[in-house]
Amino acid sequence: MPAPGFLASNGVNLAHLRDFIRKELLDAISAVEGHSKALFMDKALIGVLGLVAEFSALKERGVEKMFPLAPGPLPPGSPKSIIFLCRPKASLIPLIAEKIKGERGSEPVEGHILFTPSKTMVVEKALKEFGIYGSCVLREFKMHFAPMDSDVISMEAPLTLKNCAIHGDFTTLHYAAQGLMQLQFLFGIIPRVAGKGEAARHVANMMAQQLKEQSDPKVFERGNTEIDAVILIDRSVDMITPLCSQLTYEGLVDELYGISNNLIELPEQVAPLQANGKPVKVELNSGDKLYSEIRDMNFSRVGLLLSSRAKSLSREYDERHGAKTVSEIKQFTSKLKRLQDEQMSLRMHTDIAADVMVTAKDEFFLSCLNVEQTFLFGEDTDKPNPHIEACICKKEPLLKVLRMICLQSVINGGLKQKLFDFYRREILQTYGFEHILSLDNLEKAGLLVLQESRSSYNSIRKALRLIIEETDPQLEPEDISHVYSGYAPLSVRIIEHLCRPGGLRAIEEVLKQLPGPHFDLKQEMPKGFKAPGAGGLDGRQPKTLIFFLGGCTYAEIAAIRFLGSLIGKEFTIATTNMLNGTTMLENLVEPM
Repeated sequence: MPAPGFLASNGVNLAHLRDFIRKELLDAISAVEGHSKALFMDKALIGVLGLVAEFSALKERGVEKMFPLAPGPLPPGSPKSIIFLCRPKASLIPLIAEKIKGERGSEPVEGHILFTPSKTMVVEKALKEFGIYGSCVLREFKMHFAPMDSDVISMEAPLTLKNCAIHGDFTTLHYAAQGLMQLQFLFGIIPRVAGKGEAARHVANMMAQQLKEQSDPKVFERGNTEIDAVILIDRSVDMITPLCSQLTYEGLVDELYGISNNLIELPEQVAPLQANGKPVKVELNSGDKLYSEIRDMNFSRVGLLLSSRAKSLSREYDERHGAKTVSEIKQFTSKLKRLQDEQMSLRMHTDIAADVMVTAKDEFFLSCLNVEQTFLFGEDTDKPNPHIEACICKKEPLLKVLRMICLQSVINGGLKQKLFDFYRREILQTYGFEHILSLDNLEKAGLLVLQESRSSYNSIRKALRLIIEETDPQLEPEDISHVYSGYAPLSVRIIEHLCRPGGLRAIEEVLKQLPGPHFDLKQEMPKGFKAPGAGGLDGRQPKTLIFFLGGCTYAEIAAIRFLGSLIGKEFTIATTNMLNGTTMLENLVEPM
């Protein structure tokens, strides 16, 4: 089945990537002998798999049954050939062992473990410890990125930040470098590599080393390139942006519903439960024309556009009354399917927007937003915030409280000892001392720390124009700051300078005040490789790849798209994972 058309509609042709990944998966499934197979999947991969392959294609290759990888023996009547598709996590090996060993007494099963993106020494050791190392065939499925939309790809590795900042585990960065090599195999060698932050430098070095080891240009499919540069952004360079509330339509939908693998579950007040009692799931991507128009808008403008579309759609439907001749009737019926699809989309997004509006007008949401705006303006960051204190007293959700405290800490360059101790004491006494490990994790991640020197935020804010005060979110935007109603994401301001003449040199002094090194390098081309031409591939202009290491928000993606429209450049965004302030903290703290 060909890739969805919208994947090839913008920037780098991600349909090519999706087809490559799909073929890798189907070839790996086909390599397992047997006409009847069962596929057990790591729960974290079920949604991702749906982005690259459909069940009918798996069925054609013998997969009769699919199950989530969970505790317990094999279900009765399982086929002899069993495939386990999972991340290389040692914690999953006991689940696999239980199923392999459970059938030893009767007819033995043929176990095949498909690790993505690759197996590791850690899982091989775990396989030996559980006594199934020689009982399974180990394979690899090199899926480094999943295409999320026409200009977005994700590794879907939500624990990247925690693993790097707290556990010192940089495996995901190694996979990121391998993923960039895979992209260069598909789209040509990327001549320019720039970035900011320790993780960015780490990935750039590994990629350069891997490219050096693959010096034969025949290894790469392309003799030219579609991508003229990759900009690597370490999330730790800009922790401010994800802690702020996203104010685009897509960003707010993510904040309230949670977007996972392009899917959201609609609450009952938006859509009644299905017959099986489960919530309705909706896919969000550029295949929905209306969604592609409103997703990046500041939410305050969405209602006007939905109203305009409703009137336009009504006018088109009214044309049927004027259709008198056979030709006119035929012309109207030819567009009836499109009108029905648009009407369904309009109704759904109108209902979602109405539900989001309830939250957007909620006093608690507005009070939290006011706290964020106060901190972003560099005001009152060195003393206890009354709203935060009130939230703790009312025992509001802990993650919402921590989100505001962490924003205050990051902007202020840490909290003074007295304020630091005050917040910690109030949280532990109110929410329980079991959260002390979570607070320690936030400290290790640089989010809730003691102040060691004076904050450089105000000088960075002024130099990079992070705050645009004369902003009316209801008007047509003129700057990337509309995605946060006046705050321009720090990460995207850095990207903006990297794309302009002068590059990083123009903001050298500012970058020195941010964590980690910065660099702007040219990759060495293997001998015999043609430098990228002005026309790129198939006459299209080369595109720039932005890669967030540690996750990015939907509002940042909206800002990057808008930046592209301002400077006449097409971007493709890669990320280790999608996040918002709440999900970022969820993945950093201990389970609550």
